[in-house]
Amino acid sequence: MRKSIFVGVSVLTIWWCSFSIVMAAEYTVRPFLIDHVAEPRETITEMVMLTNDSPYRKYVVYATVNEISVDTEGEIKEFVSPVMTDRTNTVTSWIEVTRGRIEIPPGEKKEVPLILRINPYATPGVYHAFVGFVPAPDRPTAEAIALRGEADGVIVKITVLDKRNDSMKLSGFLIDRFITGDTHKEIEVIINNTGDIPSAPQGEIIFYNSQGVEISSAPFNAEGTTISPGETVTLTSLVPLEKGIGRFKANLALQYGEDQQASLHDTTFFYLVPLHYLLLLFGVIVSIVIAITLLFRKTLLSARSGEYDDDTIALYVRNGHDSNPKDHDIDLKNTNKE
Repeated sequence: MRKSIFVGVSVLTIWWCSFSIVMAAEYTVRPFLIDHVAEPRETITEMVMLTNDSPYRKYVVYATVNEISVDTEGEIKEFVSPVMTDRTNTVTSWIEVTRGRIEIPPGEKKEVPLILRINPYATPGVYHAFVGFVPAPDRPTAEAIALRGEADGVIVKITVLDKRNDSMKLSGFLIDRFITGDTHKEIEVIINNTGDIPSAPQGEIIFYNSQGVEISSAPFNAEGTTISPGETVTLTSLVPLEKGIGRFKANLALQYGEDQQASLHDTTFFYLVPLHYLLLLFGVIVSIVIAITLLFRKTLLSARSGEYDDDTIALYVRNGHDSNPKDHDIDLKNTNKE
């Protein structure tokens, strides 16, 4: 009895394997691979040929779409169930193929259009998907067979080019013209992201004295503040100089973009005058002004007092005769001679 069962099972196994081989030989899907380099918003149409070489059997086929991961040799490692949470990086949401049953009569071929519609905001990168054309009695069965990796189909490879522009504009590099204390040491750098990619410019500010000698430096945006496309941000820092007086130069150098290849540069000048020096200078100026004022006043008073140093009285003589003379007037014409 056991021998009969074993023989029966062996026969069924051999028959099933032979049937599977026959099915694989009589039903084919071409091409094996569709490989495209595309840009966002691009639409690509391909035709998939389903061939039924069986002389008597009609095939009923359902199309399935699954994202797959591929190893370095191009072999499929894993089938991933479709997820539509983010269409910018979900390749299955870019593939359009009929969801209805596809019937292929014996000895005939069927062309099925496969449309690739790249998302307008697709994330650059390389994507892989498997579009299965599975002979099955219904769609759920076909999808289960495809997830097990037992289906015939087409591997779709899409490489989305990075056409986004990485561009920054430096709108301002500001330091107070005169720095008199810690409250005036703030540095403001105004940056506008004019590109299409978020970026975090980083670099340093180098400080030079009036002789052009580097005296200090400070990192800028070391925390990596990111600026979104179309956004204008004011980044701040502080002048690190604690001592000194005079005119100084600040040189800003920032890098941004992929591998920090792009750069921004600007230069500004400022004067460092500590408050006690400023007060001392103000005191000196006030003292000089007061001294000059006093000296000038003294000189003026001395000149005026010098006019009345002798006993001489000035006498002014006027021509003509006054009809209404005063008591103190001297009339030369009417003076009686003695």
